[in-house]
Amino acid sequence: MSDYRDVTPNQQFPPSTQTLTEVLHYVVRYLKHPLHEIKSIPDWNWSTLIVTLIALSMSSGFLTGLIPPNIFRIMSGLIISPMVAVLTAFISSLFIYYYFQVFEHRTCSLRKIFTLILFANIPFLIFQTVSDIFPPIALVGFAFTSLITAVGLTENFQLPKKRSLRLVTAIYAVIFIIWIWNHFDL
Repeated sequence: MSDYRDVTPNQQFPPSTQTLTEVLHYVVRYLKHPLHEIKSIPDWNWSTLIVTLIALSMSSGFLTGLIPPNIFRIMSGLIISPMVAVLTAFISSLFIYYYFQVFEHRTCSLRKIFTLILFANIPFLIFQTVSDIFPPIALVGFAFTSLITAVGLTENFQLPKKRSLRLVTAIYAVIFIIWIWNHFDL
């Protein structure tokens, strides 16, 4: 793919009302049919993507702070969750971007990869809300995120299924080991 150059004229920040309704419509469709919607991710500008990720992670962080209710966890969810979500989405996107560069010998749009990561992370954000009650549920959410990422890589970037599954399985294994390490202090 040669769509590595991201030139977005007339970017608006904050996104317009029309853009917000477009985002809400896509997110609702995505929540109803994630595997179908991830096959054709939207082409939004960076500001829309960042605002969408921040809004989704703030919502998840707020709900996480409510279960069980704690004002410090609510504030942490509203402030720290978006920073962590944006940072991990960028790191994940860069990892996949350079995977394509090194192993697939092609350049893909970082913005399109970021869009895939943003929407694939929604199941994790949903499951994360109850992870304080039952911590392993975060791994279930990340498993769904991994599967959706594999489908998105196959459908949007024409990565063969086998390589796509290997890539997300390797990432999931690393996350699983880190999760075990953090929860059991091995």
